[in-house]
Amino acid sequence: MKKLFIIFIFSSLVVKVFAQPERGFQIWNKNEIVVRPWEKISIEVAEKIHYSPEHDAADIKYLESYVSHKPLNWFKYGAGFRVSKLNTYSEWIQENRPMIFADFLKTYKQFSFKYSNRFEYRMFEFDNDHFRYRQEFLVEFPSLTNWGMRFYTSEESFFKLDSNGLHLARFYGGLSVVQKEHFKLKMFYALEKLELIQNWRTTDIAGINLSFIL
Repeated sequence: MKKLFIIFIFSSLVVKVFAQPERGFQIWNKNEIVVRPWEKISIEVAEKIHYSPEHDAADIKYLESYVSHKPLNWFKYGAGFRVSKLNTYSEWIQENRPMIFADFLKTYKQFSFKYSNRFEYRMFEFDNDHFRYRQEFLVEFPSLTNWGMRFYTSEESFFKLDSNGLHLARFYGGLSVVQKEHFKLKMFYALEKLELIQNWRTTDIAGINLSFIL
């Protein structure tokens, strides 16, 4: 585990050093607790930070909570709420975001597939509230070990439900280092494309996700 962490940090530094000057770089960390009071009901609480080494500060930090129901092996749906703080480097701006989602799941020959759909309403302190749709397609490859180590890849796209349309996309490649009944650890690299005033900004992202299932 220690060796994997050192490799991850080294890889992150390499990405930062060799990234093009116009590209950004961030380090993400997400910590999540999942409680299952009933067999098909889950309650999730998570906090996440997007850290910018360039500014030596967090660009975004948020706290969110979800309640989900999985009535079938191939279908899960739910609702959640997120409170975010966005750093403009002159002040922090708060965003409140109610969300509803539906996931479609499939397992085929040790491959796992998930297609996610989420509708959200983003409410800011200034006048820029809008509806947004987010979709994600995730593929998890067969396990390499008995503790659940497996590679995965995914893409996610965000669409403002007005004339702007697609404005944000991310492409992920990662490793589920541990995937046990009560604990999960994931490390990943992501390439982000964000539209800013008719130009697309590119950001390299290195991230770690921790999940504790109670």
